[in-house]
Amino acid sequence: MEAKKPLAKVEGRKRLKLSGLTVGFRGTPSLDDWVVYILTGTKSRRWILVDRVSERRVKALLAKIQSMPKREVERLAKG
Repeated sequence: MEAKKPLAKVEGRKRLKLSGLTVGFRGTPSLDDWVVYILTGTKSRRWILVDRVSERRVKALLAKIQSMPKREVERLAKG
């Protein structure tokens, strides 16, 4: 009997040109478990932009916030 391989997780980070913020993302391809967050100094205080969304929505969000100022990106964050 063959064992199933675990699903591959994808992680990454992207530096936003206009605002200078670094945004991290993590998820599994073909599942709706993606999360996008603003990387700050501490791991316990991350500002989450979106969570439990599809990979397509993550890519669209990253393209959208690329040209936003820092204040508007932080305003989108949940906490």
